[in-house]
Amino acid sequence: MDLTYVYAVGDAAPPDLTGVTGIGGRPVHTVTGGGALWAATGTVPALDFGEDVLSTRLEDLTWLATTAREHHAVVDALGARTVVAPLALATVYRDDERVRAVLAERSPAFSAVLDRLRGRTEWGVKAYAAAAAERRDGGRAASGADYLRRRRRELDRAAGDDDAAHAAAHALHEAAAGAAVTARRHRLHAPALTGRPEAMVLNGAYLVDDADRDSWRAAVGAAASGAGLIVEVTGPWVPYSFVADER
Repeated sequence: MDLTYVYAVGDAAPPDLTGVTGIGGRPVHTVTGGGALWAATGTVPALDFGEDVLSTRLEDLTWLATTAREHHAVVDALGARTVVAPLALATVYRDDERVRAVLAERSPAFSAVLDRLRGRTEWGVKAYAAAAAERRDGGRAASGADYLRRRRRELDRAAGDDDAAHAAAHALHEAAAGAAVTARRHRLHAPALTGRPEAMVLNGAYLVDDADRDSWRAAVGAAASGAGLIVEVTGPWVPYSFVADER
């Protein structure tokens, strides 16, 4: 048995999806409903996406990574052709008729999201605390108490560095958000996920008018200069972070 998987919703003329494949290499097609709305959909096996098994599947990191990669590939292909509102990973319905009904039921909400995203793209800013040079009091501790005092000073300096990095990250976010339409701060990732040894202090997403992208990048660059952070700017992306979960 197959279910219908929904990748994204649009309201302009549906793009040509010839050759576009999604989850499991299955072709992507459109389902229309709710006036001018359409959804980019594909079929997926209930064995993987049924309500009774999906939560377990999502705990399989290998399966999850493959599914997310295939999902994002479809959304990126759509975003290169037209304005779309990407739906959350693993948004599934019983069949195309249920998708058509959902488009009709939630037409105002979907239309509002698409209007908000039109002419805008998502940019990301990630910042990491620059590794401070190791500072230790010279010489050998004269006593246990002396060692503890030195260790306390080292910890206090490290805490001060951490506070300064977070303050700089806040200022960077404020500058990026001030030049954007709207912004969101996502949770920070541990080094095991980022692949970097430095601590992440900012993971921000920013919705930027396409006409203002140069001025936005300039504002971010100015705020990053001299901040003492390692800063990564990514984009433009389809604005995943600024779509309500319209299921």
